Amino acid sequence: MPTSSSATGYVAIVLHAHLPYVRHPENRHHLEEVWLFEAITDTYLPLLATMEGWVRDGVSFALTLSLTPTLTGMLADPLLQERYVEHLERSTALCHHQMRRDAGPESVRALAAMYKERFEGARDAFLRRYRRDLLGAFRGFTDHGLELMASAATHGFLPLMEPNGDAVRAQIRAGVDHHRMTFGETPKGFWLPECAYWPGHARYIAAEGVRYTITDTHGVTHAVPRPRYAVYAPVYTPSGLAVFGRDGESSKQVWSATEGYPGDPEYREFYRDVG
Repeated sequence: MPTSSSATGYVAIVLHAHLPYVRHPENRHHLEEVWLFEAITDTYLPLLATMEGWVRDGVSFALTLSLTPTLTGMLADPLLQERYVEHLERSTALCHHQMRRDAGPESVRALAAMYKERFEGARDAFLRRYRRDLLGAFRGFTDHGLELMASAATHGFLPLMEPNGDAVRAQIRAGVDHHRMTFGETPKGFWLPECAYWPGHARYIAAEGVRYTITDTHGVTHAVPRPRYAVYAPVYTPSGLAVFGRDGESSKQVWSATEGYPGDPEYREFYRDVG
C-alpha cells in the first residue's frame, strides 16, 4: 500500500504463520502442543481481533498472511481444538490459584489477574465468536484486505530436495492444492520455507498458477543480473514468477538474537513459565 498520496514507493506487510505438525493422541498432555496453544492465544486470536477492529472502524488495510498446511491442519483438527480449550481452562485455574495465594508480591497477583482475563477472553472468542473455526475466520477477512498465501506441504527445505525434482514439485503442488481445498481459491502467492530459493523451482511454482513468492534478502540482491533496486522492487524469473526479497533490517527485529526482540531479556518464553 502507498505510504502517502504522493508516495513513490510501497510497503508490503507480509506475515508468515507456521508451526511444525505436532499431534499426539497417545498423550493427554504433550509439551510441543503448547507451541500451538500459545500461538493461538498470543498471535492468531489477537490478529483476528485487530482485523475485526479495522473493519468495524472502517479502516482500509492491506495485509498478506501465509498459513502453512501443517498449521492449517492443526487448526482444523477437532482433537487439538478440544485440547486448546482444556489448555485455556487449566491456565485460567492456575491464575485463580496465583491470585488466591497469600505469599508473593502484589505484582505477581496483578500479573495473574491480567492473564486470567486474557485466557477467559481467548476462550470466549474461540468458542463463541469463531466456533473453533479460525481458518474460516481468516477466510472471512479476504473480502476486506487480507490476502492468504500458500506454502509447501510439510515446510520442507526445498533446495536440499533439488536432486529429486519430483519431491520439490510434490511439495509445491500439494501445498497449493491444500490451500485451494482449505480456502476455496488458487493462491496468488507462495511462501518458500525458510525463504530458501533455488532458481529451478520458479517454474514449478508458476505452473500452479501462483504469481509471486518471497525469498531471503540475498536471494534477490545476489540475482543475475544484479537488480537495480535491490529488495525494494520484485524481480521476475523467466517463467514469469515475481520474486520479492525480505527487508533485512526488518527481519533482524524478528530473528536476530542480538538486535531483535527474541534476544531481549524481557521476552517471555513459555517453557520458563510456572504453568
